[in-house]
Amino acid sequence: MIPDYHSDDFATARLEDTVSLRSAAREARATLYAVLNRLELNDLDGEEQPYIDDCLGALAILEEALR
Repeated sequence: MIPDYHSDDFATARLEDTVSLRSAAREARATLYAVLNRLELNDLDGEEQPYIDDCLGALAILEEALR
C-alpha cells in the first residue's frame, strides 16, 4: 500500500516517525528534480522560470530537512 502523503494523518505525523517523513521527503525531492529537468529542457523562452524557481526553493527546503 502506498502512503497518502496528502492526508491529514500524514501531515500530523509524530516526530518518532522520522523514517517515514524522510522517505516522503526523498520521494518529493526526486519528483521535484524530475519536474525541474522537464521544465528546463522545455523552457526555451524563459516562461517557466517562476516554476523552476519554486522547484529550486522546495528542493532547498527538502535538502535542509533531510540533514
